[in-house]
Amino acid sequence: MEISQRHEGARGTISPSGSLVAHSSNSKLRPATLLSHSSIRTAAKEVSTLKWSSDSANIAIVSNKLVEVQAVEGHAHPTRIENGSGSLGRFVGADFVGRHHLLTSWEFGRAKIWDLSTGKGTDLGDLKTTCDEPAWQQRPESTGDIRTVALLTRLAAEDTLTMHFPELSTSMQPLKLPTVDAKSMSWSPDGRWLAVLDTATASPSVYFYTPDAHQYRSYPSAANLEGDGCLGVKAINWSADSRVVALSRYDGTVVLLNTITFTPLAVIKHTTTVEQSNLPPHQQTPIWREAVSASNERSYALASQPVSPPLSRTKPTIEPVELGVAEASFSSNGSYLATRDERMLSTVWIWNVATLAAHAVVMQHSNVRKAQWHPTRASLVILDCGEGIAYLYDVATSSAPLAVNAPLPGSPTLSWVHTAAESKLAILAAARSSFWILYPEGAESVSDDARAGVEVGGELFEEGASEDSLLDILSGRKPALPYEIEESYTKMVELEMGEADEGADVAFDDTFREKKKADTDAVDPLDDSQIF
Repeated sequence: MEISQRHEGARGTISPSGSLVAHSSNSKLRPATLLSHSSIRTAAKEVSTLKWSSDSANIAIVSNKLVEVQAVEGHAHPTRIENGSGSLGRFVGADFVGRHHLLTSWEFGRAKIWDLSTGKGTDLGDLKTTCDEPAWQQRPESTGDIRTVALLTRLAAEDTLTMHFPELSTSMQPLKLPTVDAKSMSWSPDGRWLAVLDTATASPSVYFYTPDAHQYRSYPSAANLEGDGCLGVKAINWSADSRVVALSRYDGTVVLLNTITFTPLAVIKHTTTVEQSNLPPHQQTPIWREAVSASNERSYALASQPVSPPLSRTKPTIEPVELGVAEASFSSNGSYLATRDERMLSTVWIWNVATLAAHAVVMQHSNVRKAQWHPTRASLVILDCGEGIAYLYDVATSSAPLAVNAPLPGSPTLSWVHTAAESKLAILAAARSSFWILYPEGAESVSDDARAGVEVGGELFEEGASEDSLLDILSGRKPALPYEIEESYTKMVELEMGEADEGADVAFDDTFREKKKADTDAVDPLDDSQIF
């Protein structure tokens, strides 16, 4: 195994292509190839989120008062969306919609979608702020279709669903949802279905909609409402081929639905005791148990049955207890499903979706933080137990999991780097202020030119340095490239205000709507954010 050099910086994020990793450090954005390290200056301070575009060509840097879009390659100037006086609260999220649009949201629920080629912003209204996930979900891209963004809002104690089309700068009429308090929504990978998850106490718990916001099915159906007072669905997970959707429940079961009629295929249950003695040996599910020696060497052995996975809590406490399924995720081809139960967090169950039966059980020495499937090797899963050890398990073989020990300080979070199936494995190990790249099979051999890295971000922009306003460039008041250094837009406004102060008294507008009625039709006075 090989380990890259330590990179200092927070929020290490892998690009969708898997060829770049970005992180922030000392007001700098540092995009780098997996074998090199380069940086560009950014004006954003206290960066909260880094968001890649789907083509890995741009990255959005989100901070409380600024969202900055940087091109990774070339000499394009950064596009900056400022928060103005902050009357809408701080920026809390941003997401690329295609190549030329960016959606931003504020902490009080307001959202806008910006056309990065024209600088025009379209108000999307008030998004729901009590969701478990972002209140917008972009429909997966498909050839020939207009891009669609589903928006979840709540007005007058009622949930509403809106389909917005950025290229057309228009939206469908908002649809009132039958939900009590919608918690999340998700598109199927093929973009044919949108699932809306209601609060756990509601029944039905899940509603399925077509892309034109037509309600198709609900679960459980009206003819089979539960009505027993139990908590319902906790999370929704789609298979990569969109043929199956898994509903994780608070009672510890996982319901598999087909995506044609949305009727149950199977109900998965996690038992506290595994007993297969009555089955022939070749039909028994292998149960791998990790053992740790006094010298900290780790190995696996098949557990004899019956066997009881260790419980997460052995003594009663006053702390609230999590219920139901802790995690459920499909492999990249939808053939396998990995699940964990909140009662047995150190045990990972692997299910065969074709046979609807248990394929394997892995009992770790420590609780598992995350089980993540490789994006291209469909049968390979990594188990992260917060120990700096990558547990690799190829479920298609009869071999035991492999513990790849990385001598890294702390307990970095492990995640796959997107690589081709024929390429060697790469794992991102990200700590709070640094990260490494692990190569369990050794690093790929590359040429000297590739090791030199790629040019990123164009010129370095020092903090406080001026930059061209995108709107001024498009209107012809400033040249695009090459350009001359001029005062920034904000500085020019300050100079104009200073000149006005010398000759006459200036009446400052209040931010309330009734103070200056002449401008209310032109701009929302509560929204003074600008794009540059």
